[in-house]
Amino acid sequence: MRGDAPPGTLAVGGADGAWGDFREDRMVEPGQEPTGGFQRVREALARGWAQARARWAQIPPSVRPLLLVSAGVGALGVVLFLAGLWLVLRAARPSAVPPPTGGAGAAALPIPLRLRVNDRTLSVRPLAVRGGGWPVPRESGDTAFWMEGTFANLVLGLPDRPENRRLVEGLREGDILEVEMSAGPVLRFQVSGRQQVRPEDTEILAQHRPGLTLLLVGGEPRWAVTASPLPERPAAFLAMGRVPIGLPVQVGPIRLTAQSVEPRWSGPGIPADFIGVVLRFELVHAGQEPLSFERFEFSLVDAAGRRYQPTALEGVPIPSGLIAPGGMVEGQVAFLIPRNSAGGILVWRFNPLPGRLAPVEMEFELPRPTPTPEPKALLQVQIQSAQWLPAEGALILRGGIGNPGGQPVTLEATEVELIGPEGQPVPLQEASPTLPWVIPAGRNLGFELRFALSAPGPATLRIGRERFQIR
Repeated sequence: MRGDAPPGTLAVGGADGAWGDFREDRMVEPGQEPTGGFQRVREALARGWAQARARWAQIPPSVRPLLLVSAGVGALGVVLFLAGLWLVLRAARPSAVPPPTGGAGAAALPIPLRLRVNDRTLSVRPLAVRGGGWPVPRESGDTAFWMEGTFANLVLGLPDRPENRRLVEGLREGDILEVEMSAGPVLRFQVSGRQQVRPEDTEILAQHRPGLTLLLVGGEPRWAVTASPLPERPAAFLAMGRVPIGLPVQVGPIRLTAQSVEPRWSGPGIPADFIGVVLRFELVHAGQEPLSFERFEFSLVDAAGRRYQPTALEGVPIPSGLIAPGGMVEGQVAFLIPRNSAGGILVWRFNPLPGRLAPVEMEFELPRPTPTPEPKALLQVQIQSAQWLPAEGALILRGGIGNPGGQPVTLEATEVELIGPEGQPVPLQEASPTLPWVIPAGRNLGFELRFALSAPGPATLRIGRERFQIR
């Protein structure tokens, strides 16, 4: 502290006081004095501070600790309120959307696992674009590569090896390509074209159209095969999460194809008020561990939501045993449902790992039984000739009747008649052979009919359910 400093002044800095002076009521820079608005603010603050000190002096000393505690609690409440408000605002902030790729932190979108081209199946590995290039390894002969991030137009690449070049160059318009995804149904595409491309041709990679692009990467010429998606299911059906009969679908490690549905309206083991439903299926196990059929979920649900478990019918046992990794099983499963529940939509639920996977559902309707036609409805009648004899006033008709059914059919005399031009019945004079006629199953019968018709004119001949115009 300098000895020549005025009373109440602290000099900060060097011996010449160049850093400025601090006084009780104001701070000034060297060589300056506060003026104008700044001076008025400082004076107002000084008056407020003086009034606060005067009021504090009026408070009894015994009350002052309580006031200090109250002020501390109030300040803490304000701090907690501001902290809570900050947390709420932070939680309301929208989170970043993860990129739709198959890498770490990706959105849960299915990615390609296998590509089937004709009789060849290739595993699919994701491969990202790096530095503006797509480095497809040439030595991977049994692997196709998926360009990460291509979901609308799946871009798959094959290294230029002899077997891959033969495969690509052998594709023709209309050929079917299948892509097995990590979840959901197997995607099917139909080849729509093939063209030679250059490495800088990027239009074929565009994502503005759905489809599949298969590239032969490396070597010359470079081929690009384009394929269009096959409309397997309507959008509403996809939204329901159900798969139609005949469409392959991946359920965890199992690739399932329900091949057909057979209703059994009667037979051994089928009560009178029930029908049997037999589903034929194919399973391909792509996992690493054997799976037991006894643990699979096989159930059938009717339109009212009633659930039915598998049952044994003639030639269709309840599925049992193991399916090994890489194995393929063609099997059947049967259900018994009441006849009054057979109408409407039925849903087959399948799950190889109940409790660990969501089941796949396949919906279908049972084909109604074809009614057995009446035996007489199967008769085939043919008129071979018609001859009018004016001298005798008679019309002679010759023809034949075939019975392709499995039962004999009898035609009575009342089922053979001729209606004349005026709508009146024409008398039958003679029939050969004599009516009634019995036509054995699988046999033919020739006939001759003689009617008393005095004047020619249009007439109608009826034999059983058949009618013929005679002119």
